[in-house]
Amino acid sequence: MTTPHTGPALDALQGLSVGDALGAQFFVPGTARTHLADRTDPPGPWPWTDDTEMACSVYAAHTERGAIDTFDLTHAFARRHDFDRGYGPAANRMLRLIREGGDAKRLAAELFDGQGSYGNGAAMRVAPLGAAYAEDPAAVVRPAADTAVVTHTHPQAVDGAIAVAVAAAYAVRARTEAVTPHTFLAAVAALTPRGAVHDGLTEAIGLLAEPDPLVAAEVLGNGSRTSAVDTVPYALWCAARNLADYRAAVWDAIAPGGDMDTVAAITGGVVAAHTGADGIPAAWPAAREPLPDWAFPEPGGVRGREERLRLPRPHPVPDVVWTDGQWQRIRSDAPSRGRWWVSTREGVVSVHHPRGHPVWEVTVASVRGGWRPVTAFVEAYPGAYPLFPDGRNLADLDVVLAAVAARDRVTP
Repeated sequence: MTTPHTGPALDALQGLSVGDALGAQFFVPGTARTHLADRTDPPGPWPWTDDTEMACSVYAAHTERGAIDTFDLTHAFARRHDFDRGYGPAANRMLRLIREGGDAKRLAAELFDGQGSYGNGAAMRVAPLGAAYAEDPAAVVRPAADTAVVTHTHPQAVDGAIAVAVAAAYAVRARTEAVTPHTFLAAVAALTPRGAVHDGLTEAIGLLAEPDPLVAAEVLGNGSRTSAVDTVPYALWCAARNLADYRAAVWDAIAPGGDMDTVAAITGGVVAAHTGADGIPAAWPAAREPLPDWAFPEPGGVRGREERLRLPRPHPVPDVVWTDGQWQRIRSDAPSRGRWWVSTREGVVSVHHPRGHPVWEVTVASVRGGWRPVTAFVEAYPGAYPLFPDGRNLADLDVVLAAVAARDRVTP
Protein backbone atom coordinates (compact mmCIF):
# COMPACT_ATOMS: atom_id res chain seq x y z
CA MET A 1 0.00 0.00 0.00
CA THR A 2 1.39 3.39 -0.95
CA THR A 3 -1.03 5.34 1.27
CA PRO A 4 -2.20 4.46 4.80
CA HIS A 5 -5.70 3.01 4.59
CA THR A 6 -7.84 2.00 7.53
CA GLY A 7 -11.49 1.42 8.34
CA PRO A 8 -14.34 -0.99 7.71
CA ALA A 9 -14.16 -0.75 3.91
CA LEU A 10 -10.58 -1.96 3.97
CA ASP A 11 -11.51 -4.65 6.50
CA ALA A 12 -14.18 -5.88 4.10
CA LEU A 13 -11.74 -5.87 1.18
CA GLN A 14 -9.24 -7.89 3.21
CA GLY A 15 -11.92 -10.36 4.26
CA LEU A 16 -13.27 -10.65 0.73
CA SER A 17 -9.86 -11.25 -0.83
CA VAL A 18 -8.81 -13.85 1.75
CA GLY A 19 -12.09 -15.75 1.33
CA ASP A 20 -11.71 -15.57 -2.44
CA ALA A 21 -8.11 -16.81 -2.41
CA LEU A 22 -8.81 -19.62 0.06
CA GLY A 23 -11.93 -20.76 -1.77
CA ALA A 24 -10.05 -20.84 -5.06
CA GLN A 25 -7.59 -23.35 -3.64
CA PHE A 26 -10.26 -26.00 -3.56
CA PHE A 27 -10.38 -26.07 -7.34
CA VAL A 28 -6.78 -27.31 -7.28
CA PRO A 29 -6.78 -31.09 -7.87
CA GLY A 30 -6.40 -32.99 -4.61
CA THR A 31 -6.90 -30.01 -2.32
CA ALA A 32 -10.60 -30.62 -1.65
CA ARG A 33 -10.05 -34.24 -0.77
CA THR A 34 -7.13 -33.61 1.60
CA HIS A 35 -8.16 -30.36 3.31
CA LEU A 36 -11.88 -29.66 2.96
CA ALA A 37 -13.27 -32.45 5.12
CA ASP A 38 -10.92 -31.64 8.02
CA ARG A 39 -11.02 -27.87 7.44
CA THR A 40 -7.25 -27.64 7.36
CA ASP A 41 -5.38 -24.90 5.53
CA PRO A 42 -4.10 -25.76 2.05
CA PRO A 43 -0.48 -24.80 1.37
CA GLY A 44 0.19 -21.25 0.22
CA PRO A 45 0.56 -19.04 -1.62
CA TRP A 46 -3.11 -18.48 -2.45
CA PRO A 47 -3.61 -16.39 -5.61
CA TRP A 48 -6.79 -14.35 -5.71
CA THR A 49 -9.24 -14.31 -8.62
CA ASP A 50 -11.41 -11.90 -10.58
CA ASP A 51 -13.56 -11.45 -7.44
CA THR A 52 -10.71 -9.64 -5.70
CA GLU A 53 -9.46 -7.82 -8.79
CA MET A 54 -12.87 -6.22 -9.33
CA ALA A 55 -13.40 -5.57 -5.60
CA CYS A 56 -10.08 -3.70 -5.55
CA SER A 57 -11.38 -1.49 -8.38
CA VAL A 58 -14.59 -0.78 -6.44
CA TYR A 59 -12.63 0.05 -3.30
CA ALA A 60 -10.20 2.28 -5.23
CA ALA A 61 -12.97 4.08 -7.12
CA HIS A 62 -14.86 4.90 -3.93
CA THR A 63 -11.67 5.89 -2.12
CA GLU A 64 -10.71 8.36 -4.85
CA ARG A 65 -14.07 10.17 -4.99
CA GLY A 66 -16.02 9.20 -1.90
CA ALA A 67 -18.71 8.17 -4.38
CA ILE A 68 -19.17 5.85 -7.35
CA ASP A 69 -18.54 7.28 -10.80
CA THR A 70 -19.74 4.60 -13.19
CA PHE A 71 -17.60 5.81 -16.10
CA ASP A 72 -14.44 5.58 -14.00
CA LEU A 73 -15.41 2.21 -12.55
CA THR A 74 -16.34 0.67 -15.91
CA HIS A 75 -13.01 1.57 -17.44
CA ALA A 76 -11.11 0.57 -14.31
CA PHE A 77 -12.63 -2.89 -14.66
CA ALA A 78 -11.67 -3.01 -18.34
CA ARG A 79 -8.14 -1.70 -18.05
CA ARG A 80 -7.23 -3.81 -15.02
CA HIS A 81 -8.81 -6.92 -16.49
CA ASP A 82 -6.41 -9.86 -16.22
CA PHE A 83 -7.63 -12.72 -18.42
CA ASP A 84 -5.90 -15.27 -16.19
CA ARG A 85 -7.86 -14.37 -13.03
CA GLY A 86 -10.79 -16.63 -13.82
CA TYR A 87 -13.30 -14.32 -15.51
CA GLY A 88 -16.14 -15.97 -17.37
CA PRO A 89 -16.12 -15.96 -21.20
CA ALA A 90 -18.79 -13.25 -21.49
CA ALA A 91 -16.97 -10.97 -19.04
CA ASN A 92 -13.65 -11.53 -20.81
CA ARG A 93 -15.12 -10.54 -24.15
CA MET A 94 -17.03 -7.53 -22.83
CA LEU A 95 -14.08 -6.09 -20.89
CA ARG A 96 -11.75 -6.58 -23.83
CA LEU A 97 -14.15 -4.76 -26.16
CA ILE A 98 -14.56 -1.89 -23.68
CA ARG A 99 -10.81 -1.62 -23.42
CA GLU A 100 -10.65 -1.38 -27.19
CA GLY A 101 -13.16 1.47 -27.27
CA GLY A 102 -16.52 -0.37 -27.32
CA ASP A 103 -19.70 1.16 -25.94
CA ALA A 104 -19.76 -0.15 -22.38
CA LYS A 105 -23.47 0.37 -21.73
CA ARG A 106 -24.49 -1.30 -24.96
CA LEU A 107 -22.16 -4.24 -24.42
CA ALA A 108 -23.47 -4.87 -20.89
CA ALA A 109 -27.10 -4.62 -22.00
CA GLU A 110 -26.60 -7.02 -24.92
CA LEU A 111 -25.27 -9.89 -22.82
CA PHE A 112 -27.23 -13.15 -22.84
CA ASP A 113 -29.54 -12.24 -25.72
CA GLY A 114 -30.34 -8.83 -24.35
CA GLN A 115 -31.49 -9.82 -20.88
CA GLY A 116 -28.20 -8.78 -19.29
CA SER A 117 -26.09 -10.89 -16.98
CA TYR A 118 -27.81 -12.25 -13.87
CA GLY A 119 -24.55 -13.70 -12.57
CA ASN A 120 -22.94 -13.23 -9.15
CA GLY A 121 -20.14 -10.98 -10.43
CA ALA A 122 -21.73 -7.76 -9.16
CA ALA A 123 -22.37 -9.24 -5.72
CA MET A 124 -18.90 -10.70 -5.30
CA ARG A 125 -17.11 -7.32 -5.45
CA VAL A 126 -19.34 -4.93 -3.50
CA ALA A 127 -18.82 -5.63 0.23
CA PRO A 128 -16.12 -2.93 0.65
CA LEU A 129 -18.54 -0.33 -0.70
CA GLY A 130 -21.29 -1.46 1.66
CA ALA A 131 -18.97 -1.27 4.67
CA ALA A 132 -18.41 2.42 3.93
CA TYR A 133 -22.14 3.14 4.45
CA ALA A 134 -22.62 1.82 7.98
CA GLU A 135 -24.08 5.11 9.19
CA ASP A 136 -27.00 4.71 6.77
CA PRO A 137 -27.32 1.28 5.14
CA ALA A 138 -30.23 2.49 3.00
CA ALA A 139 -27.92 5.01 1.38
CA VAL A 140 -25.81 2.26 -0.21
CA VAL A 141 -28.69 0.85 -2.26
CA ARG A 142 -28.21 3.23 -5.20
CA PRO A 143 -24.40 3.17 -5.36
CA ALA A 144 -24.43 -0.61 -5.05
CA ALA A 145 -26.82 -0.77 -8.00
CA ASP A 146 -24.55 1.62 -9.89
CA THR A 147 -21.55 -0.68 -9.41
CA ALA A 148 -23.63 -3.59 -10.68
CA VAL A 149 -25.15 -2.26 -13.90
CA VAL A 150 -21.84 -1.41 -15.52
CA THR A 151 -21.46 -5.16 -16.15
CA HIS A 152 -24.66 -6.84 -14.90
CA THR A 153 -27.93 -5.23 -15.98
CA HIS A 154 -30.34 -8.03 -15.03
CA PRO A 155 -32.44 -7.12 -11.95
CA GLN A 156 -31.41 -10.29 -10.13
CA ALA A 157 -27.73 -9.39 -10.40
CA VAL A 158 -28.43 -5.85 -9.27
CA ASP A 159 -30.49 -7.10 -6.32
CA GLY A 160 -27.68 -9.46 -5.33
CA ALA A 161 -25.22 -6.58 -5.22
CA ILE A 162 -27.64 -4.49 -3.17
CA ALA A 163 -28.16 -7.32 -0.66
CA VAL A 164 -24.43 -7.87 -0.13
CA ALA A 165 -23.68 -4.15 0.20
CA VAL A 166 -26.49 -3.67 2.71
CA ALA A 167 -25.28 -6.74 4.62
CA ALA A 168 -21.78 -5.28 4.87
CA ALA A 169 -23.17 -1.99 6.14
CA TYR A 170 -25.23 -3.74 8.81
CA ALA A 171 -22.25 -5.93 9.71
CA VAL A 172 -20.28 -2.81 10.61
CA ARG A 173 -23.19 -1.47 12.65
CA ALA A 174 -23.27 -4.77 14.54
CA ARG A 175 -19.91 -3.84 16.05
CA THR A 176 -21.82 -1.56 18.40
CA GLU A 177 -25.45 -2.71 18.10
CA ALA A 178 -26.95 -5.99 19.30
CA VAL A 179 -28.00 -8.23 16.44
CA THR A 180 -29.16 -11.81 15.98
CA PRO A 181 -28.84 -13.85 12.78
CA HIS A 182 -32.58 -13.36 12.24
CA THR A 183 -32.62 -9.59 12.75
CA PHE A 184 -29.50 -9.26 10.59
CA LEU A 185 -30.96 -11.07 7.58
CA ALA A 186 -34.35 -9.45 8.07
CA ALA A 187 -32.73 -6.01 7.92
CA VAL A 188 -30.92 -6.95 4.71
CA ALA A 189 -34.10 -8.32 3.15
CA ALA A 190 -35.98 -5.14 4.06
CA LEU A 191 -33.69 -3.10 1.79
CA THR A 192 -33.43 -5.67 -1.00
CA PRO A 193 -35.92 -5.12 -3.84
CA ARG A 194 -38.71 -7.66 -4.18
CA GLY A 195 -37.72 -10.47 -6.46
CA ALA A 196 -35.87 -13.77 -6.57
CA VAL A 197 -32.93 -12.65 -4.41
CA HIS A 198 -35.30 -11.26 -1.79
CA ASP A 199 -37.20 -14.55 -1.83
CA GLY A 200 -33.92 -16.40 -1.32
CA LEU A 201 -33.13 -14.26 1.72
CA THR A 202 -36.55 -15.08 3.14
CA GLU A 203 -35.75 -18.78 2.69
CA ALA A 204 -32.38 -18.23 4.35
CA ILE A 205 -34.08 -16.73 7.40
CA GLY A 206 -36.22 -19.85 7.66
CA LEU A 207 -33.09 -22.03 7.59
CA LEU A 208 -31.10 -20.26 10.30
CA ALA A 209 -31.76 -23.08 12.77
CA GLU A 210 -30.39 -25.68 10.35
CA PRO A 211 -26.99 -26.83 11.69
CA ASP A 212 -25.71 -28.44 8.48
CA PRO A 213 -24.47 -26.00 5.78
CA LEU A 214 -24.82 -28.71 3.13
CA VAL A 215 -28.53 -29.00 3.86
CA ALA A 216 -28.94 -25.22 3.68
CA ALA A 217 -27.03 -25.09 0.42
CA GLU A 218 -29.30 -27.71 -1.13
CA VAL A 219 -32.17 -25.27 -0.67
CA LEU A 220 -30.41 -21.93 -1.21
CA GLY A 221 -27.75 -22.92 -3.76
CA ASN A 222 -23.97 -22.90 -3.59
CA GLY A 223 -23.12 -20.73 -6.58
CA SER A 224 -22.72 -23.68 -8.94
CA ARG A 225 -25.00 -21.92 -11.43
CA THR A 226 -22.96 -18.69 -10.88
CA SER A 227 -26.16 -16.67 -10.60
CA ALA A 228 -26.86 -14.07 -7.93
CA VAL A 229 -29.95 -16.03 -6.81
CA ASP A 230 -27.91 -19.22 -6.48
CA THR A 231 -25.10 -17.49 -4.53
CA VAL A 232 -26.12 -14.52 -2.39
CA PRO A 233 -28.74 -16.07 -0.08
CA TYR A 234 -26.43 -18.89 0.96
CA ALA A 235 -23.38 -16.60 1.38
CA LEU A 236 -25.39 -14.29 3.64
CA TRP A 237 -26.79 -17.30 5.54
CA CYS A 238 -23.18 -18.25 6.32
CA ALA A 239 -22.36 -14.69 7.34
CA ALA A 240 -25.42 -14.20 9.54
CA ARG A 241 -24.84 -17.42 11.48
CA ASN A 242 -21.11 -16.71 12.01
CA LEU A 243 -20.90 -12.94 12.11
CA ALA A 244 -18.30 -12.92 14.89
CA ASP A 245 -16.33 -15.92 13.61
CA TYR A 246 -14.58 -15.34 10.29
CA ARG A 247 -12.97 -18.78 10.15
CA ALA A 248 -16.24 -20.65 10.70
CA ALA A 249 -18.14 -18.44 8.25
CA VAL A 250 -15.67 -18.98 5.41
CA TRP A 251 -15.40 -22.72 5.99
CA ASP A 252 -19.21 -22.95 5.89
CA ALA A 253 -19.15 -20.99 2.63
CA ILE A 254 -16.70 -23.43 1.06
CA ALA A 255 -18.18 -26.65 2.48
CA PRO A 256 -20.93 -27.36 -0.12
CA GLY A 257 -18.62 -26.92 -3.13
CA GLY A 258 -19.97 -24.95 -6.07
CA ASP A 259 -18.54 -21.50 -6.75
CA MET A 260 -16.39 -21.69 -3.63
CA ASP A 261 -14.19 -18.65 -4.22
CA THR A 262 -17.14 -16.34 -4.85
CA VAL A 263 -19.33 -17.61 -2.01
CA ALA A 264 -16.35 -17.33 0.35
CA ALA A 265 -15.50 -13.86 -0.99
CA ILE A 266 -19.01 -12.56 -0.29
CA THR A 267 -19.18 -14.22 3.12
CA GLY A 268 -15.66 -13.15 4.06
CA GLY A 269 -16.21 -9.54 3.02
CA VAL A 270 -19.38 -9.20 5.08
CA VAL A 271 -18.00 -10.95 8.18
CA ALA A 272 -14.71 -9.01 8.15
CA ALA A 273 -16.75 -5.81 7.98
CA HIS A 274 -17.92 -6.85 11.45
CA THR A 275 -14.82 -8.47 12.98
CA GLY A 276 -12.27 -6.20 11.37
CA ALA A 277 -9.19 -7.56 9.65
CA ASP A 278 -7.91 -8.71 13.04
CA GLY A 279 -10.69 -11.30 13.06
CA ILE A 280 -9.15 -13.09 10.06
CA PRO A 281 -6.83 -15.95 11.11
CA ALA A 282 -3.32 -14.50 10.85
CA ALA A 283 -2.01 -17.29 8.66
CA TRP A 284 -4.63 -16.66 5.99
CA PRO A 285 -3.68 -13.12 4.86
CA ALA A 286 -0.06 -14.26 5.01
CA ALA A 287 -0.85 -17.07 2.56
CA ARG A 288 -2.98 -14.86 0.29
CA GLU A 289 -1.26 -13.18 -2.64
CA PRO A 290 -0.61 -9.49 -1.78
CA LEU A 291 -3.18 -7.01 -3.02
CA PRO A 292 -2.08 -4.70 -5.86
CA ASP A 293 -0.69 -1.25 -5.06
CA TRP A 294 -3.14 0.42 -7.44
CA ALA A 295 -6.00 -0.60 -5.12
CA PHE A 296 -4.90 2.04 -2.60
CA PRO A 297 -5.03 5.50 -4.20
CA GLU A 298 -4.94 8.78 -2.33
CA PRO A 299 -8.31 9.26 -0.58
CA GLY A 300 -10.13 12.17 -2.20
CA GLY A 301 -7.58 12.26 -5.01
CA VAL A 302 -10.30 12.73 -7.63
CA ARG A 303 -12.83 15.48 -7.09
CA GLY A 304 -15.90 16.37 -9.06
CA ARG A 305 -17.98 19.54 -9.12
CA GLU A 306 -21.75 19.78 -9.39
CA GLU A 307 -21.79 22.97 -11.48
CA ARG A 308 -22.76 22.30 -15.07
CA LEU A 309 -23.05 24.56 -18.08
CA ARG A 310 -26.20 26.63 -17.75
CA LEU A 311 -26.64 27.18 -21.48
CA PRO A 312 -24.46 24.68 -23.36
CA ARG A 313 -23.65 25.36 -27.00
CA PRO A 314 -21.80 22.91 -29.29
CA HIS A 315 -18.11 23.64 -29.75
CA PRO A 316 -15.62 22.06 -32.18
CA VAL A 317 -14.23 18.89 -30.66
CA PRO A 318 -10.50 19.16 -29.84
CA ASP A 319 -8.33 16.89 -31.94
CA VAL A 320 -6.41 15.26 -29.14
CA VAL A 321 -5.86 11.80 -27.64
CA TRP A 322 -4.73 11.61 -24.05
CA THR A 323 -2.58 8.79 -22.74
CA ASP A 324 -3.63 6.94 -19.60
CA GLY A 325 -1.13 9.00 -17.63
CA GLN A 326 -2.50 12.28 -18.97
CA TRP A 327 -6.07 11.17 -18.28
CA GLN A 328 -5.16 10.33 -14.70
CA ARG A 329 -3.64 13.79 -14.27
CA ILE A 330 -6.81 15.38 -15.66
CA ARG A 331 -9.00 13.32 -13.32
CA SER A 332 -6.98 14.28 -10.25
CA ASP A 333 -6.28 17.89 -11.18
CA ALA A 334 -6.63 20.12 -8.11
CA PRO A 335 -7.44 23.84 -8.20
CA SER A 336 -4.82 26.45 -7.45
CA ARG A 337 -4.70 30.20 -7.67
CA GLY A 338 -4.37 31.55 -11.19
CA ARG A 339 -5.02 28.34 -13.12
CA TRP A 340 -7.90 26.38 -14.55
CA TRP A 341 -9.90 24.03 -12.40
CA VAL A 342 -10.56 20.77 -14.25
CA SER A 343 -12.91 18.13 -12.87
CA THR A 344 -14.41 14.93 -14.22
CA ARG A 345 -17.73 13.26 -13.58
CA GLU A 346 -19.24 10.31 -15.48
CA GLY A 347 -16.89 10.75 -18.41
CA VAL A 348 -17.42 14.51 -18.74
CA VAL A 349 -14.44 16.84 -18.31
CA SER A 350 -15.56 20.22 -16.98
CA VAL A 351 -13.20 23.16 -17.36
CA HIS A 352 -13.79 26.01 -14.94
CA HIS A 353 -12.06 29.36 -14.87
CA PRO A 354 -10.38 30.37 -11.59
CA ARG A 355 -13.58 31.80 -10.12
CA GLY A 356 -15.22 28.41 -10.47
CA HIS A 357 -17.64 29.08 -13.33
CA PRO A 358 -17.78 26.25 -15.90
CA VAL A 359 -16.67 27.34 -19.35
CA TRP A 360 -16.40 24.08 -21.31
CA GLU A 361 -17.61 20.52 -21.01
CA VAL A 362 -16.00 17.73 -23.01
CA THR A 363 -17.34 14.17 -23.13
CA VAL A 364 -14.60 11.54 -23.32
CA ALA A 365 -14.56 8.02 -24.74
CA SER A 366 -12.00 5.25 -24.47
CA VAL A 367 -10.08 4.52 -27.66
CA ARG A 368 -7.12 2.35 -28.50
CA GLY A 369 -4.12 3.96 -26.89
CA GLY A 370 -5.94 6.35 -24.58
CA TRP A 371 -8.88 8.72 -24.34
CA ARG A 372 -10.44 11.02 -26.95
CA PRO A 373 -12.97 13.87 -26.63
CA VAL A 374 -16.11 13.04 -28.63
CA THR A 375 -18.32 16.05 -27.90
CA ALA A 376 -17.60 19.56 -26.66
CA PHE A 377 -19.87 22.31 -25.39
CA VAL A 378 -19.20 25.91 -24.41
CA GLU A 379 -21.11 28.03 -21.92
CA ALA A 380 -23.26 30.50 -23.85
CA TYR A 381 -25.03 32.13 -20.90
CA PRO A 382 -23.88 35.79 -20.92
CA GLY A 383 -23.24 36.15 -17.20
CA ALA A 384 -21.68 32.77 -16.52
CA TYR A 385 -18.03 33.70 -17.05
CA PRO A 386 -17.37 37.36 -16.20
CA LEU A 387 -13.73 37.15 -17.21
CA PHE A 388 -14.81 36.47 -20.78
CA PRO A 389 -17.68 38.88 -21.53
CA ASP A 390 -16.98 38.89 -25.29
CA GLY A 391 -16.11 35.22 -25.59
CA ARG A 392 -12.72 36.05 -27.13
CA ASN A 393 -10.87 33.15 -25.46
CA LEU A 394 -13.46 30.45 -25.98
CA ALA A 395 -11.63 29.11 -29.04
CA ASP A 396 -8.63 28.20 -26.89
CA LEU A 397 -10.08 24.91 -25.61
CA ASP A 398 -7.44 22.87 -27.43
CA VAL A 399 -4.69 24.88 -25.74
CA VAL A 400 -6.27 24.69 -22.31
CA LEU A 401 -6.87 20.93 -22.45
CA ALA A 402 -3.36 20.28 -23.70
CA ALA A 403 -1.99 22.38 -20.87
CA VAL A 404 -4.03 20.78 -18.10
CA ALA A 405 -3.09 17.34 -19.37
CA ALA A 406 0.53 18.36 -18.90
CA ARG A 407 -0.29 20.15 -15.61
CA ASP A 408 1.12 23.38 -16.95
CA ARG A 409 -0.02 26.70 -15.53
CA VAL A 410 -2.65 28.37 -17.67
CA THR A 411 -3.88 31.85 -16.85
CA PRO A 412 -6.73 33.60 -18.62
